[in-house]
Amino acid sequence: MTGSSARPMFGLLEWLRPGEEERVERVLEDLKAVGATGLRTGISWADWHDVGGQEWYAWLLPRLACEVNVLPCFHYTPPTLGIAPQIWSPPRDPKQYADFLDVFITRFGEHFEWVELWNKPKNPLEWDITLDPNWLIFCKMVGGAAHWAQKRGKKTVLGASGPMDAQWVRLMCDRRVLQYIDAVGIHGFPGTFEFWWDGWTAKIARVRNVLLQHGSKAEIWITETGYSTWRHDEQAQIAAFNNVMAAPADRVYWYAAHDREPAETIDAVAADERELHFGLRRADGSEKLLMRLLRQGGLEAVDNSAWFTGFNGRSGRGCQKPVLITGGAGFVGCNLAHRLCSEGQPVLLYDNLSRAGVEENAAWLCATHGDLVQVQVADVRDAPSLGQAAQHSSAVFHLAAQVAVTSSLTGPISDFEINARGTLNLLEALRGMSSPVPVVFTSTNKVYGSLDDVALRLNGERYEPDDANTRDLGISENQPLDFYSPYGCSKGAADQYILDYARTFGLPAVVFRMSCIYGPHQFGTEDQGWVAHFLIQSM
Repeated sequence: MTGSSARPMFGLLEWLRPGEEERVERVLEDLKAVGATGLRTGISWADWHDVGGQEWYAWLLPRLACEVNVLPCFHYTPPTLGIAPQIWSPPRDPKQYADFLDVFITRFGEHFEWVELWNKPKNPLEWDITLDPNWLIFCKMVGGAAHWAQKRGKKTVLGASGPMDAQWVRLMCDRRVLQYIDAVGIHGFPGTFEFWWDGWTAKIARVRNVLLQHGSKAEIWITETGYSTWRHDEQAQIAAFNNVMAAPADRVYWYAAHDREPAETIDAVAADERELHFGLRRADGSEKLLMRLLRQGGLEAVDNSAWFTGFNGRSGRGCQKPVLITGGAGFVGCNLAHRLCSEGQPVLLYDNLSRAGVEENAAWLCATHGDLVQVQVADVRDAPSLGQAAQHSSAVFHLAAQVAVTSSLTGPISDFEINARGTLNLLEALRGMSSPVPVVFTSTNKVYGSLDDVALRLNGERYEPDDANTRDLGISENQPLDFYSPYGCSKGAADQYILDYARTFGLPAVVFRMSCIYGPHQFGTEDQGWVAHFLIQSM
């Protein structure tokens, strides 16, 4: 890098396949939104030889290049050219790889400056080492292709091997491949795949030492890194991004723009849940917190997000334990926290900040009440984190939820996991305490269904219950339950779990069944909080 304080160039990595024109457009929109200037993507030699492959790349390369700097990564052997009929097989004639690059550069070379030579050769799904046990075919193939690509005016990137990148680079130096290489790629997924990790600086230093020992001036690029939120820990994705953007590398390619559906993966990958959740967006298109920060304020906003991980397990002010408020950055939680802090009671806001705008509530509470407010950006589906927070609390207000009926119709499994399973995670944490703290749960009127048995009468321009007692006091707790919509079912299940744990295990608990509430600090939408939404839209 040119200076110790300079940032690496920031790009994204997405593998784009023939027929994914709509996905390409979504990726380009998100690249622009997050301020990424580069895109690393695969160029499949196998797809080139398949029906429609050449037409696909004739569309893809110009489309990408008019928006971003493209780093094409050339990999996957055509089965008809391999020693074995598989895309991860070494080719029978290594020179054919260079011939492919030559054709590709001739047709599309105006759209890219660099070429990357293969991807993760130590991955058995990328290169079959049993057919090339001493890497002789690989070195001949990549060395020849790199030499020819440079002759054609392109700069070359050596594809990363995996965790042991320094050893790989040493082997490529010893085999004289590095004399034709302008940049060395390295990969790393700390916290997701690498659980022993001494930092990007140390990893890069090991590679740089090898290059210096062999007189190579190649740049060092992090061509693939990311963090999987499969445990619903989006704050850790932010931390991983901040760490890699502080690395002494020339470029960083972050994986990925979008989460993957299981149907998009090959069988060996689909079995690993982690592989599905690397995106800046979830599979349903909604933004994760890192995406929102990048879109709203760029890299600087992510830099300034350290307070998102402010909870450290300590008690509140002095020895006073905080009140735990799950969903504490939402509008009910914000008003509750403000009231408690105004009375000198410390609070712990436990919130995944998934609702756009609620981070403003958390920031306002921190600015208003100082160290009376702790913030833990975490999800109720993350049972260990939730349990830790509960252990350090003096009472719990459980407000966190998936709150929209419409969202429950399109994503009922997610709705259930958040509302029902998240509540059960909390109850199990409380049940495990020697002296469980009290819990207050905000349920919903949807547990009563459509209330067809409540007679109504017209009073002027409004309808009201015909029964005087119901008009004065509202729906009685004796009203039979009739869960309505997936949202009603998930909240109703949580409602009944709370009451049953109180009855069966003696947990001190109370349930509020709330209806159409609104007030200050609410970020209402047409899907939920519609009274506030209408008021905001009319102003």
